[in-house]
Amino acid sequence: MNIASVMTPCPYKIPAKSSLNDALAMMEERGIRHLPVFEGEEVIGIVWESLVRSALFVCESSKFCPDCGTIAEKDPFVVSVADDVGDVAKTMADRKLDCALVQDEEENFVGIFTSTDAFRALYLFLGDQ
Repeated sequence: MNIASVMTPCPYKIPAKSSLNDALAMMEERGIRHLPVFEGEEVIGIVWESLVRSALFVCESSKFCPDCGTIAEKDPFVVSVADDVGDVAKTMADRKLDCALVQDEEENFVGIFTSTDAFRALYLFLGDQ
């Protein structure tokens, strides 16, 4: 089974210059926990809910509030749509990662594979056993 069959297609993304409040609002509104961060058409990193909340806490106490691009994890795990789900899940487990960004053959960002998607894939595999 390839990653394209179980990923979340065309997820939301946020510009690097966006505020942390904008990122948190988008996450809460859409019920998501991870947001790829873009500069133009290029993925520069990823932010997640607990990271954004922690950064907002620091903002309140220090009065310095960075943008999404500043706090983003700059080396996200990127996989191809053709990659095997098992291989991706193993790498995520080995590296203790919560998500992988998915690219097509032309290296366009097309989806995200999260731990929630991995659990759905496991359920599909195991069925009602």
